[in-house]
Amino acid sequence: MKGNLISLFSKKYKNKNELIKEIIKHGKPLIVATDVNPAPKAIEKIAKNLGSKLFYPEKSLNNLEKEKIINEFKESVKSSHEKDALAACLKALKKYRNLFIRIEEAAKKMDAEEFLDEIVFRVIQRKSESISDVIREIKVGKG
Repeated sequence: MKGNLISLFSKKYKNKNELIKEIIKHGKPLIVATDVNPAPKAIEKIAKNLGSKLFYPEKSLNNLEKEKIINEFKESVKSSHEKDALAACLKALKKYRNLFIRIEEAAKKMDAEEFLDEIVFRVIQRKSESISDVIREIKVGKG
């Protein structure tokens, strides 16, 4: 996948639209993650506006859990807001990691690596479809 963590920073935004513009500058997010359950309504709206999948943990993360999750990146974290955001991101990555690996392996096997980003997006957005079906659908559409 092309996506990666470009930077980690914390900033106060005037409104939701300003935040969404900042996010889009870095690309279209596949998943918007939060560290609390239930997810705040504002985060739900942002995920919906971006067309992204919303991730929130089964139970809200406490500070000890967040410290453990971000341990190897703690030198990059400058504030509690960044710690919360990074913990949410890494928790979401842990949940979806095996799925991403399976998608990548299936794309290689079906000679569809050039469509990997699109395959990941479609599988995440339409959870019920099989990876193979999504790959075939994309390849037929591109062929």
